[in-house]
Amino acid sequence: MESYPGEAGMDESSKLPGLEAMPPEDQKAIGATLSALLGGFSTRDATMLEAVYSDDADWVNAFGTVRTGRAEIVAYLRGLFADANFDAGKLVAPPESRLRRLGDTVVAVSTHLRITGQGLVGGGTIDMRDNHSLRILQRQPDGRWLVVSEIYMDARQDQTYASGSPP
Repeated sequence: MESYPGEAGMDESSKLPGLEAMPPEDQKAIGATLSALLGGFSTRDATMLEAVYSDDADWVNAFGTVRTGRAEIVAYLRGLFADANFDAGKLVAPPESRLRRLGDTVVAVSTHLRITGQGLVGGGTIDMRDNHSLRILQRQPDGRWLVVSEIYMDARQDQTYASGSPP
């Protein structure tokens, strides 16, 4: 999986594109948050995510589930991580992420990943999920950077706009 600054064993080539525009202390704090997020999902350990989300964060997954606040988000993810359908999904390749600085205290991190074999309630599997996510991180008064908003979406093969097909 992709490494973020602050993760053990990281080398210069694995830096998150766009992170270099941030001051060094912010690079380290953003890296720590994103490493905890990636680690929590990779190991299915929701406890790691308690240090990721703000108290009032909003979160929407690709299936329309909405949660508000760290406690609700982490509780939902704890159940999701224990679910055999979710756990059956495997990454096809490391996530591709980039950071965009929106201001001195706010950044957006967009991520694309592909997952194969995720199970469905009632049987069957999703052959390939082409998933995109956008998370907004905000610097806290203590210097930590927390996710204040996160949304996931899956690319669809059906279209409603003829000229809107992917390149």
